[in-house]
Amino acid sequence: MKSTSPSPFRRMFLATGVLLVSSMWCLLSQVSFFHIGPWKAFFGPDGVLSLLEEKTIDARLLWRGPLPSPLPLAYVNVDTASIQRIGNFPWDRAIFARTVDALFRYGGVKAVGLDFVFSKAGLPSGGGGEEGSKALGKAIHTHKNVVLAATFGTAGGFPFEFEKSPAPVPLPETPAPPVVGPTWGRVGLIDTVGEDVRWAPFFARLPHHTYLPMSLQLGLIWWGLDASSVKIEPEALLVVEPDGRGRGRVPLRMGQLAEPNWFGGWMDAQDHHASLVEVLAFAQAAETGTEDQKRLAEEFFKPFRGSIVLIGPVDPLLKDLSVMPLSGPHPVPRVSVHANFLKSLVGGRFPERPPVWTNICLILALGILASLFAFVPPRWTTPVSLAAGGGVLAYVALAFWIFSARDVLLPLVAPTGSAVSCAFLAALVQVASEQRQRQRIQRMFGAYLSPALVERLVESGADPQLGGFDAEITAFFSDVQGFSSFSELLTPQQLVALMNEYLSAMTDILMEEGCYVDKYIGDAIVGIFNAPVPLSNHALRACRATQLLHKRLATLRRKWASEGDKWPPFVSRMQMRIGLNTGFATVGNMGSARRFNYTMMGDSVNLAARCESGAKSYGVYTMVTGETRAAAEAVGGDCVFRFLDRIVVKGRTEPCEVHEIVCLRSDLDPETEKCIALYHEGLAHYQSGRWAEAGALFERSAALEPNRPELNPESPSTPSLVLRERTLHLASHPPGADWNGVFTMTSK
Repeated sequence: MKSTSPSPFRRMFLATGVLLVSSMWCLLSQVSFFHIGPWKAFFGPDGVLSLLEEKTIDARLLWRGPLPSPLPLAYVNVDTASIQRIGNFPWDRAIFARTVDALFRYGGVKAVGLDFVFSKAGLPSGGGGEEGSKALGKAIHTHKNVVLAATFGTAGGFPFEFEKSPAPVPLPETPAPPVVGPTWGRVGLIDTVGEDVRWAPFFARLPHHTYLPMSLQLGLIWWGLDASSVKIEPEALLVVEPDGRGRGRVPLRMGQLAEPNWFGGWMDAQDHHASLVEVLAFAQAAETGTEDQKRLAEEFFKPFRGSIVLIGPVDPLLKDLSVMPLSGPHPVPRVSVHANFLKSLVGGRFPERPPVWTNICLILALGILASLFAFVPPRWTTPVSLAAGGGVLAYVALAFWIFSARDVLLPLVAPTGSAVSCAFLAALVQVASEQRQRQRIQRMFGAYLSPALVERLVESGADPQLGGFDAEITAFFSDVQGFSSFSELLTPQQLVALMNEYLSAMTDILMEEGCYVDKYIGDAIVGIFNAPVPLSNHALRACRATQLLHKRLATLRRKWASEGDKWPPFVSRMQMRIGLNTGFATVGNMGSARRFNYTMMGDSVNLAARCESGAKSYGVYTMVTGETRAAAEAVGGDCVFRFLDRIVVKGRTEPCEVHEIVCLRSDLDPETEKCIALYHEGLAHYQSGRWAEAGALFERSAALEPNRPELNPESPSTPSLVLRERTLHLASHPPGADWNGVFTMTSK
């Protein structure tokens, strides 16, 4: 059903609801953590919606695909083969010392990052730990560009405590100074936010020192800078050259967290991979092997030239795996997180996110856009709905494109969630409004139409408002014959009781036949077939209804007669006359803006009224126009018609054919059928000007009329008697040569 134009109250109510729903999505996208009593949780920088937002980011990453690496990067993997060859962890740290030494000496690498925390707990059991640590320290001291891993162990998932809690915060675990002294080189954080590898604290500021992540430390080595080049601002971490030129920028969320731009998946073809045991084996070959072995070793180390190398755990037994974007559904080594951070830093392609106020504006804008269809008039509902849906889809497409082209991550979950929620709210409000409209239509038309037609009217979406439209209808008028005598001879109470019984019986039949009862004017009934609800075969149904009304009135007459002295004798002789006409008329709600009525107007309506009043001139009880007869007979032969005349009714200049509905086909008896045959034969002579032959036939048919005066005293004339008298007059007063058989009525 079509909605009506929204009222100011509905607009205000809906606008308030849209703002509340959109605000809820704004809140959900900003609540990153809570801490109430013993309960605490960290949701992520995208608030409660972080998990869903990650799915949309994964989709954008897949759509964009891998990015070219901005620097040569290689992995030395502590994999299953290495563990099988060397043994289970913890290893003697001298193994890492030999690996670092081999990479710099034979591989010519730029820097090495060790994704292992060399804590006291990581010393091998059975001794040898001290000598191994010294060997590793010596290697770091020799080659310099080595970054060791440190961790805060972010239990509880609150990385912001790094900066906001001056103490007690657990310090990164490093070997004891007496063992390695100041020769241990650079330290880099390898923490992420709990198990989530998408976010990492990009610095940890303590009273005595500020720790930087491993990826940033490696980036500084790549650029030939040190930690003094790092400037920390509220919304970004900057890397600045000594001359003040900017080298790198890392956007920060919540003042501390950064996310990488995922350049590729694990085992990406543009990154070089080698097993740690291979590095050691080829280093041994380069040092002590034959000439052929040395050539093979040279070929092995060639891909490492000038690269950044990450040494990290790969074997599943080391439990340093996580699911990551662009790497499929299975966990992969977490060492690749540092690689993606490093590539994002060197390539200058960290994802950018709009400020909070922009996100809020987007959430509100899409919520309002999606609900806009409920604020506009009905004729605009469909185009506005399509435009709003297209706008939301365009925003989703924009989010994918702008990430691929500009590395900008527009929020998707909150704005689209706001759009869907607000559209749903608007639909609910509209449904509620339409339900009220449905009830209003039912109240408006329920007393005039059958329940089935009221339901059809509601489903059709017809809008009860002031104004009309042209439609083909069959207009119905009925009137009680001699009603003035009823008014004079009955008490008001009797008159009301009689009319209520009569009008109720007639209205029931009309409504069953699909008629809309326009109004009652005393004893008169005015009705419309085919409006306000379309009604198939409306002319035939109107014609059939007239005969059902006459039969029902006959039943009422018998009932009133059986009630003895309750009614005067003339009540049991009550007759009514009916007029019908089919044609175009103006129908709709007419009146004033404060009070109006669904009715009909037009020349075709007036003609139906003239048929009702003119029926008495021919002694018939149902008179219809030729248009009604033609429309009825075109779809069925339920009714028996008889041509009456071509007349010009009062108030019109054009002639029209009028016909009588004699009875239903099923009620036609042989005497009436013969009467009609004689009448039509006489009519043919009448129209040809053969007055004597016509008069004789009308005399014969008059004796067979079903409502002849001797059978029905309330009918002083019949069509046969009317035309017989007219034939006699024309025989004595012949018309002119231009006579066309049209009779002009002088009264209504």
